[in-house]
Formats: sequence, C-alpha cells, structure tokens
Amino acid sequence: MSAEVMEFTFHHIGLACKSLAAEIKTHESLGYVVEGAPFHDPIQQINGIFIVHGPMRIELIEPAGDHSPVLNILARGIKMYHQCFECLDIHKSISDLEAQGAHTIVEPTPAVAFGGRPISFLMLRTRLIVELIQR
Repeated sequence: MSAEVMEFTFHHIGLACKSLAAEIKTHESLGYVVEGAPFHDPIQQINGIFIVHGPMRIELIEPAGDHSPVLNILARGIKMYHQCFECLDIHKSISDLEAQGAHTIVEPTPAVAFGGRPISFLMLRTRLIVELIQR
C-alpha cells in the first residue's frame, strides 16, 4: 500500500434522503444517535446532520433547493452514495487520485459542516464517489 493511500483517514458514509427527520427516526431504531446540530450549506444546496453508532458515522443529506445535486442522486434511486476521508493536503490528494484515473466532480470548496475546511468530490475509476476533507 502506498504512502498516499495511508494518509487518508475514514470520516463518514454519505446517505442521501428526502427527509432528515424520517431518516433520523429510522436510524435511531437501529441504535444511531445524532451527533451535533443540523446544518445548511448554501454552496452545496443541502441540509445535513451526522449520526453515529459506535465508530460508524453517517452524514444524512437532504436537498435544499431546486438545484441541489442530491435531487439527481435520489432520482437515480441511490441512497448510500459516497465515502469520505480526511487528508493532509487536499490538492495533492486530488492530484494523486487523478493520476490513478479518478475524475474530479467538485473542485475544493469550503464546507459548512466542517467549519469552512475545503472539501472535494471525486469519482474513482470503479465509479465509487469519494469526498475529501482537508485536515
């Protein structure tokens, strides 16, 4: 395993939903608890909240507007749509993943959920979508 892969630290799984409230209720029945307050990100056009169950963290995301990318994800019948990893240098990590055949979907942009730290979304050659968060 290369040093570049080793720098990634798992952070969460992203789950698209129509309603945060309904999804929270369902996950609470499985033992998940809410972690932190709900948030609104006008740049990404989403509302979200984190839930945890032991070491497992899920980011529940609902559309917040007519142009939210979550609408397309839900229209395709997808719920679990990304894995998220923290990295030391987001630009270097993007470059390294692109050198392995990944395609950047969203260039680095500040994210409300992470205190303004930059995030980026990439699609790997296997069609797995990953989100990167700058540490």
